Amino acid sequence: MNTYELIFEDAGIFQDYFLYNETESLKYIPSFNIINIIVGANNSGKSRFMRYLMSNKKFNTINNLDYHNYNEAVNRINSRTYQNNMKLEILKKDSGITAIHEKNVQILNRYYGNNSLEKFEIDKYARLIKYLEYNSIYYIPTLRTAHSLFNHDGIRGYKKIENDIYLETLNKYYDLNKIDVEVFTGIHLYKDILNTRNSKREIRESFEKFEKFISKNFFGGKQIDIVAEFNKDESLKGNNHLEIISVHIEGEKKTRNLFQLGDGIQAIIILMYKIFMAKPNSLIFIDEPELNLHPGMQRLFLEQISSNKDLREKKLVYVISTHSNHFLDLIIEKDYVSIYSFSPKNNNLNDKQFVIKNVYRGDNKLLKDLGVNNSSVFMANCSIWVEGISDRNYIKAFLKSYCESKKVFYPKEDIDFAFFEYAGSNIDHYIFENELEKEEEELVIKDIQALAISNRIFLLADSDDSKLSTKKGKRLKAFEEAQTENFIPKILWKLREVENLLINDIWKEILPVFCNKTLIKSNKDEIMQKINQALSEVNSIDFEKKYVGEFLEELRNKIGKISGIYILNQSTYEVKSDSFGTIINKRELSELVFNKNFSWDILSKNKEIENLTIEIYDFITKNK
Repeated sequence: MNTYELIFEDAGIFQDYFLYNETESLKYIPSFNIINIIVGANNSGKSRFMRYLMSNKKFNTINNLDYHNYNEAVNRINSRTYQNNMKLEILKKDSGITAIHEKNVQILNRYYGNNSLEKFEIDKYARLIKYLEYNSIYYIPTLRTAHSLFNHDGIRGYKKIENDIYLETLNKYYDLNKIDVEVFTGIHLYKDILNTRNSKREIRESFEKFEKFISKNFFGGKQIDIVAEFNKDESLKGNNHLEIISVHIEGEKKTRNLFQLGDGIQAIIILMYKIFMAKPNSLIFIDEPELNLHPGMQRLFLEQISSNKDLREKKLVYVISTHSNHFLDLIIEKDYVSIYSFSPKNNNLNDKQFVIKNVYRGDNKLLKDLGVNNSSVFMANCSIWVEGISDRNYIKAFLKSYCESKKVFYPKEDIDFAFFEYAGSNIDHYIFENELEKEEEELVIKDIQALAISNRIFLLADSDDSKLSTKKGKRLKAFEEAQTENFIPKILWKLREVENLLINDIWKEILPVFCNKTLIKSNKDEIMQKINQALSEVNSIDFEKKYVGEFLEELRNKIGKISGIYILNQSTYEVKSDSFGTIINKRELSELVFNKNFSWDILSKNKEIENLTIEIYDFITKNK
């Protein structure tokens, strides 16, 4: 995770904030990231904190590991000398971090020399203490709109309100006009677009990239022109109420007005316009991006700020407050996201103080307290029920490859379909736990069929090599027999687990990741030859009713050793006393498959993958 500690030059303004209930007030933000999410109940200090933070443009930063390495180096050097005037100071995460290092450098130069080993030992970590200054700071508040605002004077009719009354309101309450931040409420979007169209080439290029984003995601890739229509003669007469933002769409005779588009599109335009137009290396604050956004639009927003090539090149950093469960669902496990929870701090004086906690990946208890769940399932057109996140990754990989091959549209997640994980950490074996009684099983089936009336359900389950005579086998068969037009249960009877879908062509690309890293670093070509030879002798299809560990153990023995060390790590899969179990890190394996972008020519070699993918695609797109 590429995070760093964001150290304030002026920490005094954060005197009412405390990190992890510490007694000293906040001096820095831990694990600051590309996208930083602020969550918490109302009156937990989120908005005030954002305003304090946006009043700063200059920070010191250091990676947490380098911070600890620096101080360990200081302690090692100090242990070699008994003279107090030669003692170095350890760093503290506060505004004096660079001053301490500069003082240490002076001591090292004086007593050890400029080219000393001690100086090098300190400098290799100190180089990562960076002075950070953002080019610009932008703020998109909850008070925002894509519309110009009007009032009616009773005589001359409607007249455009020229003042940004949203901004003036914010300035009155929070004195934003006293800090160096560009507040974008959208009220002057018309003038922004008009000025952009007549600006320097690099500014126009940013706007063209914004238009391409709108075109791709809302108008099927058709070329569009977003225009601030201007009638000079009417404007000279004072008829500014004729200002209209219009969208010209390739192939359509009639131009659409922005105010005639859906609220969701208008909301995403407000958010994305200023981000696309932002200067590189800027800090962007956004209050509640979920306002007026369907969960699918929330996903689109997050995908763009994290993955859009044009935006990534700008090296923008985001601080976002949200109350959206769905938004949290999307970002919990992302490496480029840090989450901070805010809560009131208890103190004897009843002062307004707040506690900030950095929520780490895997902190399920705190996330549960925040109410994170699959909140989009019943807002999408249909849902795909899977056992866990690894199944989700496989299906997305298969669908993506299929759509690219057939040149058909890739369904939008959380709009056309949503995933629902029915087992594991989210819901403890909601359907398939062994203790389920017959009466409970019937109720579960009825409940799912009832849900399918308003949200079509495709349920995917592996058989776990269950025989029809077993309790689980009978239950799976009961689900199959409960199929309706809106409820499609797909049981993979031929496979023990979903991972058995992976054929040798896929394993060939993935196996190097599971090999001994030291060996593969110096013997890559030889190891690849051994892998190819082993895969020519061992076929994953022959193990489809066995755990993947059985297949990998067979490969491990075939691939063999180098210098007495097995090439394929046995730690990849479960090793039992007399057998071998499933893959240990299923999620890692599924992400490798997803990120490899296998072609449909490869994936469709397995007819199970081909049939499953087509079934799911047809289910999603039915009646679309």
